[in-house]
Amino acid sequence: MRQLHKALRDNHHLRHGGRMQYGLFLKGIGLTLEQALQFWKSEFIKGKVDADKFDKGYAYSIRHNYGKEGKRTDYTPFSCMKIILSNPPSQGDYHGCPFRHSDPELLKQKLQSYKIPPTGITQILELVKGMHYQLACQKYFQLTHDVDDIGFSLNHPNQYFAESQKLLSGGREVKKEPSEPESSQQKLSSQKSTNSCSIPTSSNTEADTELEGLDAYFTED
Repeated sequence: MRQLHKALRDNHHLRHGGRMQYGLFLKGIGLTLEQALQFWKSEFIKGKVDADKFDKGYAYSIRHNYGKEGKRTDYTPFSCMKIILSNPPSQGDYHGCPFRHSDPELLKQKLQSYKIPPTGITQILELVKGMHYQLACQKYFQLTHDVDDIGFSLNHPNQYFAESQKLLSGGREVKKEPSEPESSQQKLSSQKSTNSCSIPTSSNTEADTELEGLDAYFTED
């Protein structure tokens, strides 16, 4: 989700697979249909898509995800296994699981850029080599939240975000070494972000604020 968010901010566009994966994730954290439409529109019109083109070419699929078009299916966010096993990304795509679909050297560089310590990177890459992608993600969670035992198994991006928010807001106690947590500033200032099931969202006139909240969550060290 961090990768998708960065691509959206950098390119002001995501291809269909990315819009599906990230859009349903955002739905899972609490964005309403109206908020989702404005969220995507506000970013796409910063690129090569004008408002009219967005309304004609992209709004339908967003409404479809919310069960308002087509067969009226109310789609749910993708689980880790669905992301790992289906619709692998091709060139120009940013969806998928970074532990499953990234080249190991590129994954290593990305983890370094996220300031993961060398020993942690080695542990993650060993898990990836053994095709233990969800355990690699779990190790990443532990390293980025400064905990030794998270006490649960990660199997869904929205679960990752929900548990992350609990930790950052002090709502969950996890076993850790006796050291001061450095991440009180990591809590989203307006409780907005991109990975959980119950997050309050702003009015649908504040799409830029929504994006800024996601920026804060995904750029924390």
